[in-house]
Amino acid sequence: MIENIEKNKCTGCKMCADICPKGAISYETDEQGFWYPKVNTNCIKCGLCIKKCPSLNESKSNPNKPIVYSLWSKDDNTRISSTSGGVFWEIASRFIAEGGVVVGSRYGNDWKSAEHIIARNIEELLEIKGSKYFQSDTAGIYRVVLNELKTSKKVLFCGTPCQIAAIKAFLGEKDYENLYLMDFICRSINSPKAFKAYIDELEKNYNSKVIEVHLKNKDRGWQSLASQVRFENGEESLKDKNEDWWVKGFIYNDLYTRESCYHCQYKVLPRVNSDITIGDFWGIKNQTEEDMFKGISVTLLNTRKGQKLFEQNKIAFDWKPHNIDEVLPGNPALLKNPTRTHKQDLFFKLLRDHPFSYCVNQCIKSSYASKLKQAIKCIFRKAKKLGRVILKSDIDVIKYCYYNYFCKNVIRTSKAKLIPYKNAILDLQGDSKIILSGSNNLCIGINKLKGSKAETHVRLNDGAIWNCKNGAGLFYNTVVEVKNKAVFDTGFFTANGGSVIIAHKSINLGEDVMIGRNVIIYDSDFHTLYNQAGEACNPPQQVNIENHVWLTSNIIVQKGVTIGQDSLITAYTTVNKDVPAHSIYGGDSVGKTIKDHVEWSREICPLE
Repeated sequence: MIENIEKNKCTGCKMCADICPKGAISYETDEQGFWYPKVNTNCIKCGLCIKKCPSLNESKSNPNKPIVYSLWSKDDNTRISSTSGGVFWEIASRFIAEGGVVVGSRYGNDWKSAEHIIARNIEELLEIKGSKYFQSDTAGIYRVVLNELKTSKKVLFCGTPCQIAAIKAFLGEKDYENLYLMDFICRSINSPKAFKAYIDELEKNYNSKVIEVHLKNKDRGWQSLASQVRFENGEESLKDKNEDWWVKGFIYNDLYTRESCYHCQYKVLPRVNSDITIGDFWGIKNQTEEDMFKGISVTLLNTRKGQKLFEQNKIAFDWKPHNIDEVLPGNPALLKNPTRTHKQDLFFKLLRDHPFSYCVNQCIKSSYASKLKQAIKCIFRKAKKLGRVILKSDIDVIKYCYYNYFCKNVIRTSKAKLIPYKNAILDLQGDSKIILSGSNNLCIGINKLKGSKAETHVRLNDGAIWNCKNGAGLFYNTVVEVKNKAVFDTGFFTANGGSVIIAHKSINLGEDVMIGRNVIIYDSDFHTLYNQAGEACNPPQQVNIENHVWLTSNIIVQKGVTIGQDSLITAYTTVNKDVPAHSIYGGDSVGKTIKDHVEWSREICPLE
């Protein structure tokens, strides 16, 4: 009987209850909040639940290679309010407009659960819009869909790959021409019990009932993975992937994943069951900052029906063809299952007696501490070769271990290391990279003032690259920031207190560059100027500072200039034109009208 199905196979799709002719199947919830089938005495042992269960029976293969597109809705409101590029909404709203119905997941009335429903109008479709990131209750939905199909109603069914497999298994061999199946790139199914605990804690913290949940809110951009929760008392919680406990427990640690997701049978290409697969196009290249902020979808057209859906709706999108190899690096969940660890058991054990955030935090600390302990042991075993530098009392040992041995954003191609002093603050976002080569270390936060807490800041935005070819020394109160997809190429250089280097496009420093106090180097005006024709007229321009240059103090280096090698720039100088090699350059900067009939904007300068 179906109640004997192993946990690593049961997806909780609840199709077996709908297929049972005697209503003999109900569900019991385990200690982690996942439901599993239970057979009662009404069972006539017909075996239909076993014969139809998609996890116990192989699906037919799909000979078609997916046709791949990146796309987003041309309607900015739709795009911003969606979790990726707005593909689901554009296709689903057309279904409703043409008299069809859409099946998908909505939150329960208390915002602590989710269930699959049929949307027959735009108001009901709005309830389905947006990702839920925990298991939706599909009890009874398969019978409802069958009844709709029998009336020749056009139906779009959206769900996880295992839910799509379930509806196909329920309907059997008959191919309903009026049924369209849409799945999404699914990392895993999360526990409803865990999500309820997350919302319960927020309600306690804000002393108010939840009235709206919006996971992957874009107020801070598509890549922020921010969670927005609004409360009855008018307050709001808006936290990004580095702050929100739900996201940290799910994305980074897989703490509340269903057992079957570790053994998922549906992470295959080509897709076997769905007509169209949608998701976020993580890792897409050569996009503008605006598009990366607003969100980009990836779409796989798996069947003739999928292609038909795209053709019917492509007028609503900006789109571009791709191949599947461009999608896989940023979307490993298409093919790769999450990994089971002891942390999940620890999480649910702690959840019996502690708030949600405490349980997540303890599991994260447990994992991090274990890895760190191993790293420190390894380093000290090889102290003569690797670890001497960390014995200095003013260096942060934990950050040293993390950035040199664990951080995906730091790539070491030589023996050079990143040396974070205790006052070093690093913010390496998204797919940014610090690439260390050469023989010298990159020292951040060198502090020669005893007792001072002055910080040194290094920030790389998503896609930024710092090619650190021979180390550097950043002293207290210095700032280095590399904007999205900008490049900072450096030989060995030192930067003294108060200096600021910000690259919007490209800044190159040669070998042996000495930067004194309060020096500012920008390659951009950062906010846009417009001429009388309304055209942007001040794009960023690369800055080049060649070998063996000394920038003394209180100097401004403006965009587009080249400072020749062996040059010295005297104090209180603004460098706004090229400096010849082997020269001393200086003099007072005198303000004067440079250009008239211009306007300016807070918009970021366009790169071209």
